[in-house]
Amino acid sequence: MNIRDFWYKYFEYDRVGERKIKKSIELWHKGGAFNHLRARMMWNHIRKHYNCNIFPGITVGKNLRIEHSSWIAIGQTAVLGDNVRIYSRVDITAKVVGDEERNAKGERRHAKIGNDVILGNGCMIIGPVTIGDDCIIGARALVTHDVPPHSIVIGTNQIKPKNAEQKAPTYKKLD
Repeated sequence: MNIRDFWYKYFEYDRVGERKIKKSIELWHKGGAFNHLRARMMWNHIRKHYNCNIFPGITVGKNLRIEHSSWIAIGQTAVLGDNVRIYSRVDITAKVVGDEERNAKGERRHAKIGNDVILGNGCMIIGPVTIGDDCIIGARALVTHDVPPHSIVIGTNQIKPKNAEQKAPTYKKLD
């Protein structure tokens, strides 16, 4: 690892926020009252310092990448797959209508995101929708319906299939 990669990994503002978020999620999933307390304390620090509200009890796959950890809100029952990339100002929230019934049944209230998904800057995913694998949710898109795999979402629920040449950029892993 050269000095530039070292500096970027350990001292850049976005990477530090991402590491703190991942650490709080890891502590929560270890279990135990002390780890839950530490995770909640980290969560409160992250909310105040980074304006990022990601509950540490969410289910996260491998290699979560948060590009800019500011103004992100992800609800408690959200499920994120492997290799999910999240940009700033992303909201994954629950619907208000029908929440009492879902709470009583113990159902998921937030979205389930598949593997290799990109959530663009300012997108909003509302309700217990399912987003398939290898999808791109465009900047400022609004999603309230299920999205099939290999799709692109732009605007308000405008779902289009991906072409063969439409691929997401890959980044080398710094961890």
